[in-house]
Amino acid sequence: MRQRTGPVLGGQAGVARVWVLLGVLLLVGGGALWWWVSPLPPGLTPKGVGGRVEGNVAGDELSVWFASLQEDGLVSETRSVSPPATAHERAKAALRELIAGPKREALRTLPGEVKVREVFIDEQGTAYADFTEALSRHHPGGPWSETLTIRSIVRTLTDNVPQIKRVQLLIEGREADTLAGHVDIRGPIAPTWGLQR
Repeated sequence: MRQRTGPVLGGQAGVARVWVLLGVLLLVGGGALWWWVSPLPPGLTPKGVGGRVEGNVAGDELSVWFASLQEDGLVSETRSVSPPATAHERAKAALRELIAGPKREALRTLPGEVKVREVFIDEQGTAYADFTEALSRHHPGGPWSETLTIRSIVRTLTDNVPQIKRVQLLIEGREADTLAGHVDIRGPIAPTWGLQR
């Protein structure tokens, strides 16, 4: 006569599942309790990292992106500024710091003669960054140099203003085909653009 072992095995498996579930719940509950009572590390806010708060932008530090000394990518510098009241003001402050150039071992990506005319941010998260003609006139040119310039602008804006998802470059209030003859800038540019050389 064949023994029926199904219900016994099913019962043991069921008990094991209950213990596993209880263990998972204890881990999750303990982690949640630890997170709730432990202090936040410096730079972390309840709504974002480094003062990147949705809605009204807060914080008095900016991440500004320049070309590395090897010109093989970008490196960031942190700048302290008076806390801008709006996302628009924060975007302009970040671009002014980018134009000012690096203070440590890095290379500038925008000519020093450039000025920011205006920055507009639409409801879809596109920032329209309007520069003076010096951006093209004094740019050294070359496809990689233009790529680094574009990436430094886009990264500086998107890292410092959470509302900005992509950037449209304007020169003297108008769209341009390129900065200096090589890289197409006719449409909005996302932060991931140009990651491969």
